[in-house]
Amino acid sequence: MKSALWRKLLLIVLFAVAFAGGAMAVDPGEEMAVWRYTVRPGDTLIGIAERYLIKPWQWARIQAANKVDDPYRMLPGTVLRIPAAMLRRAPAEVMIATASGDARWRAASGEWQRAVGGQRLASGSTLETLDEASVLLRLADGSTLLLAPNSQIVLDSLSVFAGGLMVDSRLRLQRGQTEVTANPEERANRHLQIKTPSAQAVVRGTHFRVGVDSEVTREETLRGRVGVSASGASVSVRRGLGTIARVGEPPSTPVPLLAAPDVAGLPARFEQLPLRFPVPPLSGAAAWHGEIAPDPSFDRLLLSKTAAGAALTFADLPNGDYVLRLRAADSNGLQGFDAVHRFVVFARPFSPGLNSPGEAATIRAARPKFAWSRVVDVARYRLQVASEPSFAEPLHDASSEQNSWQVPEDLPAGRLYWRAASINASDQQGPWRPAAGFTYKPAPGEVDLGRSSIEIAADTIDLNLPQAPDGLYYEAILSAAPDLLPVLAQAQASDGSLSLPRPDGGSYYLGVRLVDRSDNTPGPANVQELDVPYSRLWLLLLLLPLAAL
Repeated sequence: MKSALWRKLLLIVLFAVAFAGGAMAVDPGEEMAVWRYTVRPGDTLIGIAERYLIKPWQWARIQAANKVDDPYRMLPGTVLRIPAAMLRRAPAEVMIATASGDARWRAASGEWQRAVGGQRLASGSTLETLDEASVLLRLADGSTLLLAPNSQIVLDSLSVFAGGLMVDSRLRLQRGQTEVTANPEERANRHLQIKTPSAQAVVRGTHFRVGVDSEVTREETLRGRVGVSASGASVSVRRGLGTIARVGEPPSTPVPLLAAPDVAGLPARFEQLPLRFPVPPLSGAAAWHGEIAPDPSFDRLLLSKTAAGAALTFADLPNGDYVLRLRAADSNGLQGFDAVHRFVVFARPFSPGLNSPGEAATIRAARPKFAWSRVVDVARYRLQVASEPSFAEPLHDASSEQNSWQVPEDLPAGRLYWRAASINASDQQGPWRPAAGFTYKPAPGEVDLGRSSIEIAADTIDLNLPQAPDGLYYEAILSAAPDLLPVLAQAQASDGSLSLPRPDGGSYYLGVRLVDRSDNTPGPANVQELDVPYSRLWLLLLLLPLAAL
């Protein structure tokens, strides 16, 4: 009896001492984290307090708050709610799982340092990503946050309570966007809170996005449920919904997110830069957001872009396999569900530009010279000429260290195609430049003067030739030199009748050729020597000096 009496007196004293200690001060603006402990067989309230409380003698506060009748006998499975402020606390850390691009961090009062994978950051640290940079953070409870380019986040409070049985993480997103996969193992007593300049998100879900743009916070729940609070009001945002909160205003009523776009028609291979993805039609889409990663895990972003218009364009990527994550944004900037598209970049070494012959050109030479632009850091070039655009059986497959090459034999007449590629010092060939189509139209053939007559009249030299073929005309040139330069006289006709003024007597050269009327391309000239007799007047003038004798 005396033992039982003393036990009751001790409980009364401890109960009084516990309440005399008062409650731990809590910022009224903060949501108080609460640990939910499930009673096990053999547990006593005093034993729980001794294991987990900062002040074990405050067990009576827990008894009163949870309406426990007998602190020595509790029904297994009973859930006790214990304020985190009463629990033994240890600092936690955030690990940088991956870092890509220009990302940096600093301690509460330190200098900026480069962010690299494997680093651990303590409470008070600030992390930011600059252009084309991203960081994947892993919290103590296994949650991950993918910080997009041009974002900044502050690790306000990182705590582990009750020997790791409870984790509480409080972060502050100052600008940019983060994608969160919270508590992936779905363990109890994991608390994550993300504040922004205009709102606060308390996680009850597992996958969501938070974005800060100017004075607006946007939250999109992809799985689970997230509570968003602002200006004294709260909304619960379940899967497939999103909300916005402007500074000084309560969160908007959650609205449905846009569906994932259809990416089946997007290009799967790029051999030229930049990368251009035409966006598919989607009702309600006001803008598009694209992210490129090296694999479907999206633990690391290589490129990220948001833009309106008919396409998303990314400047550059090395050769390799990539994954595009594409989603649409509505008129409020809320981004919808993702669609994932795999693609390949094979653009290096860069292919040369095709200069001559150009697309749709008509050439008249049977053995033309092909020319292309020079490419930096290229050892040589490969060129193909074919009679069909597939290049299944090329007419020529040549290599050149120069940026030009001449056909060694006559090309066949008609429509032809050519393309070129670069080869680097490691003998790796890059992509072919898209082929240029051209037409080889042979120049007019040589004139057969065997079927013509030439008459030297008193004042003219007259030629009578057969009718010129359709689309062609004759050109006759008279010169004192076999190369027909300089030209003394010239005549043109399509009916075969040409007349040149008769020169003074002597030896001359007469050239006759066919000319294409469509572009005035001349054929080869058939040149023959022509002796023009002196006239009688010239003979009289030559005899006058003799007569004077």
